[in-house]
Amino acid sequence: MNQKSLQDKTFSSIAWSGSIQVLSQILNFGLGIILARLLTPEDFGIMATILVFIGISQLLSDFGLSSSLIQKEKITNTESFSCAVLNTIFGGLFTFTLIIFHNDIANFYNEPQLKSIVLVIAPIFILHSMCSVPQALLSRELEHKKISIIGLISMITSSIIAVGLALADFGIWSLVSQQYINVTLRTIMLIYLSELSLSRFNISSIRGLFNFSANVFLTRLIQQIAQQTDKVLIGKYLGTSELGLYSRAFHFTAFPINNVTRVVSNVLFPALTKVNEDSDKVASVYLTVIGYIAIITFPTLSGFAYLSSEIIITLLGDQWLPMQPYLVFFSIIGIVSSIGQVSTPFFLSQGKANLHLKLNLFTQPVKTFFLLIGINWGLEGVLIANAASSFVSFTSSLLVLMLFVNVTVMSIIKVLYKTLLATCLMIFALEAINILFIYNSPTHKLFWNTLIGSLLYILLNYLLINRSFLNLINLLISRLNKSKVKFKIN
Repeated sequence: MNQKSLQDKTFSSIAWSGSIQVLSQILNFGLGIILARLLTPEDFGIMATILVFIGISQLLSDFGLSSSLIQKEKITNTESFSCAVLNTIFGGLFTFTLIIFHNDIANFYNEPQLKSIVLVIAPIFILHSMCSVPQALLSRELEHKKISIIGLISMITSSIIAVGLALADFGIWSLVSQQYINVTLRTIMLIYLSELSLSRFNISSIRGLFNFSANVFLTRLIQQIAQQTDKVLIGKYLGTSELGLYSRAFHFTAFPINNVTRVVSNVLFPALTKVNEDSDKVASVYLTVIGYIAIITFPTLSGFAYLSSEIIITLLGDQWLPMQPYLVFFSIIGIVSSIGQVSTPFFLSQGKANLHLKLNLFTQPVKTFFLLIGINWGLEGVLIANAASSFVSFTSSLLVLMLFVNVTVMSIIKVLYKTLLATCLMIFALEAINILFIYNSPTHKLFWNTLIGSLLYILLNYLLINRSFLNLINLLISRLNKSKVKFKIN
């Protein structure tokens, strides 16, 4: 594939997957709000304890083989089929393990209801294990449009059914059903659209993949343990209700990050593997991407923090107001992490999985260590530990990334500082306006602040001549015009 064709397909993938992901996340966000109004923080807290195991199972049932399939230049049917079979075996082993220890899990959290929930949810891990290879086959061909549509259909169907069950007073079981329906639909559609072919299982055919996949797996395992430690500790020592507040705040702030950073990252990995010999081009892509991401995530997350009370009361109701400190915290941390998460596809695309592993062998145990200390001071200790570990992770990733990508701290600051300045000025202007005006309700304040803040932010970017903002606008306009031309031709 030539450079122009690759660039067109990459931007097309980002545009398509981004658009569908935005729609999916908006719908998921809205349906999640409905569920939050119908269910209690404790219901979401209990489900959050289960999601810990779902996250780990998705990792253990893949062993990094899907990333190896994406990274390898050519693959055979035997290789892909053997990876799929091996992943399914891993998923089955994890399911069996959870069934054996379901009583211990319930006793650990002091939640008797978890005994039956863990038994019911355990087989879902086999379905998760069957998804990774078909999705990798689509991803390596930059078929992110199909992947996004599959996710959209699965999410809408499962969420609507969950809302119906919640209305019928099924409580926590509506969330369990949501998980089952989502992964079942995803599995069926991914297998069908990826055209995963039946072949013979040959473990020797995929031995060469393990050198790369082992590094990816160990890196993700360390990350997953560190990412779930806070949820395990809060569920154990502060209770499932507190965990419900914590997890919902995290999902709120993950909304813009999921819509921007992860979409771009998922597309960048397979695309960057095709230009990995040109370090200057990779550096240029990195700076462009973080500039575009910041344009969206900086003002959005800052707005979440500034209007946290109004957002919670308007969308979730007064019973969720104790969630405010979590929402403010994750919004501020999310500003940094939205940029930091972009480093992962650059490590993997340049064949630096071993370096990425070594980095995480330092940063993730540091996070776990901080959290184990912080839990002794309750909520405040956990938040401070999270903030400290996020700073260590971001700075370490950036320093290591600069070893093989030709970027400097000054080049990053140059790309981001006008966006940050526009965001700060927007918040200061809103505060000045809010001092002068009295609003009828939190909803009234949320509406006018969102509208005025958006207009101010756009104006400030034009006044500051923010190149990232202007280039992103020009890119979107050119892509829109190109789509209109194609439509007229057709």
